[in-house]
Amino acid sequence: MQELAWYVTLVVVIAMIAIFTRVVLLSRTAQDYGPVQSTASRVRSWLFWGLVVLGIVVAGLSLRGLPHLAARAGGEVQVVNATGYQWYWDMDEYAVTAGEPVEFRVTSADVNHGFGIYDPDLRLVAQVQAMPGYVNVLRHTFDRPGTYQILCLEYCGVAHHDMVETDFEVEAP
Repeated sequence: MQELAWYVTLVVVIAMIAIFTRVVLLSRTAQDYGPVQSTASRVRSWLFWGLVVLGIVVAGLSLRGLPHLAARAGGEVQVVNATGYQWYWDMDEYAVTAGEPVEFRVTSADVNHGFGIYDPDLRLVAQVQAMPGYVNVLRHTFDRPGTYQILCLEYCGVAHHDMVETDFEVEAP
């Protein structure tokens, strides 16, 4: 998705440079205001409606990938209750199925913790704050099976570095 955003940005920047170059080159010649005004008005109208349609399409395509929308898409939701303690995680499930939505209900028994889920390549795939007296809900659908790690993302005391849960399995469907 980030690569697509990069290419779209590159195309838009090149288009803007071309437009500004054309405006600079055309500004050197004098023209009557009337014909220029009607042409500019038509161009602005088409450009406005084109950008509205493009914005709707881009918003629709990019919003599909949001975790809270993807997790609600059909199927039974797997629920994992997780509580952070100094300095470990207590979870009621340690295995979920890939391709099915998972709802993590995350809280803390003592201080604030950061509940970070890392894939087998140690890339952060989802995260939520764990706070005492409050349950945060994190919805995520895992794309691929493997052993994932849950790490604390919030400094929670002297043994913060040991707050790792390495036995979280995402199993093939």
